[in-house]
Amino acid sequence: MRTREIEPDVVMYGTIVNGLCRTVNTIRAASLLRIMEEGSRKPNTIVYNTVIDSLCKDRMVDDAMKLFSKMNEQGIHRDVVTYTSLIHGLCNFGWWKEATGMFIEMLDSGIALGVHTYSVLLDACTKEGKMKEAEGVLEVMIQRGVDPNVVTYNTLMDGYCLQGHMDEAIRVRDLHPDVFSYTILINGYCKNMKIDEAMHLF
Repeated sequence: MRTREIEPDVVMYGTIVNGLCRTVNTIRAASLLRIMEEGSRKPNTIVYNTVIDSLCKDRMVDDAMKLFSKMNEQGIHRDVVTYTSLIHGLCNFGWWKEATGMFIEMLDSGIALGVHTYSVLLDACTKEGKMKEAEGVLEVMIQRGVDPNVVTYNTLMDGYCLQGHMDEAIRVRDLHPDVFSYTILINGYCKNMKIDEAMHLF
């Protein structure tokens, strides 16, 4: 199309970028993003978010951070999707200080966070055994008027089970139980060799 002097619009570029990212062609997607930056069809927030998310999934967090900074330099709005993708990527890389800083920056910027963003950070904390930090995320979530859902509580409960803190897991279970909550507890008791307690729940 471009060789026929027909310039694709932003939506068309975005579709191609999304397709490349979905087929694990992140490098090519990033190259196409640079072409857009140098051309007349400038990338919008959606295009940047697509590439940033794909870079994070491919563990190229440094490159994702550079794009994040470039968005700010060029005055392109960074939304909840931008921040959430980066927080997830940073957590997966073990960069807790940076992830926490990004989370605080997001809160200070006035961006409305939903359950998903909080859950991403909470899940990462529990997987690393950072239960104090996970409880802190939950506290901020509630203070900000975002209602935790059953997935949020189950994630926290699973974290306590992984640490062998079954009393804490039971406490969380009582807040918002469902079938999966009991599955988590039974699994936790079994891993901690407390078969009688597991059978009692069953």
